[in-house]
Amino acid sequence: MRAALRLLTLGITFSVLPGCIEPRLRPYVNVHDMSPPIDELRALAEQGNAEDQYQLGRRYELAVPQDYREAVRWYRSAAMQRHAGAFYRLCALSDIGRGVPQDYEEALRWCRLAADQGHGRAMFTIGFHYQYAHGVPRDLIQAHQWYNLAGANGYHAATKWRDRLAADMTRTQIAQAQFLARNWKPNSREPAAGPP
Repeated sequence: MRAALRLLTLGITFSVLPGCIEPRLRPYVNVHDMSPPIDELRALAEQGNAEDQYQLGRRYELAVPQDYREAVRWYRSAAMQRHAGAFYRLCALSDIGRGVPQDYEEALRWCRLAADQGHGRAMFTIGFHYQYAHGVPRDLIQAHQWYNLAGANGYHAATKWRDRLAADMTRTQIAQAQFLARNWKPNSREPAAGPP
């Protein structure tokens, strides 16, 4: 019985093995072959769809060589249509000064627009800015609140940051931060587009 099982296992192994060894028989698809060329994406983005504009911005940002100015251009187009991902990418690029001048206050403005749509990573970034006083005064209560919101909105790494931060806070401060997080409401009054 064991000999028959070994023989069956060897047979299965050798029938699958050629696809793994011979390049022309590989059973997987190269992921780079699946993404449309930039020209094709640009044609779609020029039709005005926010998701296509955002995806084109990502392609320019991740291209070799990277073209941050062109990425910012397309993110702004998508942001005009209130695309949360575009808001966040504009925040990230403003934060580090890629394609636009570095400006923490501008980064925070874009992050808040993304946060208003429940973008967890944008919420985390706001918390980080409060914890390390980037563009705002240092405020551990605000940092804790935003880390808490980020974790609740799917950015799970933020809960570790919140917990580490809590070690440097009093119980009263933590209670205030939790109260703010529970009662936070998105601000929908700010305009979508920033300066050109």
